[in-house]
Amino acid sequence: MPGFLVGRDRSWGEFRIGAPPLRATAQEVTHMAAGKKAKNVARTAKGKAKESTGRAVGNERLEAEGRVEQAKGDAKQAVEKGKDAFKH
Repeated sequence: MPGFLVGRDRSWGEFRIGAPPLRATAQEVTHMAAGKKAKNVARTAKGKAKESTGRAVGNERLEAEGRVEQAKGDAKQAVEKGKDAFKH
């Protein structure tokens, strides 16, 4: 079974073959966080568009969906900001 060289095994002091490491690098984490932030901002903007469209055409359901989508985006943005606060 092929494996990946993952580093020194502390107990035996030699290289071992196994699965690739599960931890992401700092650059990958930053990239993932930026992607999540952009997705949350897009969700908030989409919610605002839905709400204003619903209001313009008199569709209460579309307006409510827009408010819900905005709330989801805002909540996820708050979570990401909290994560950033603990990173730095």
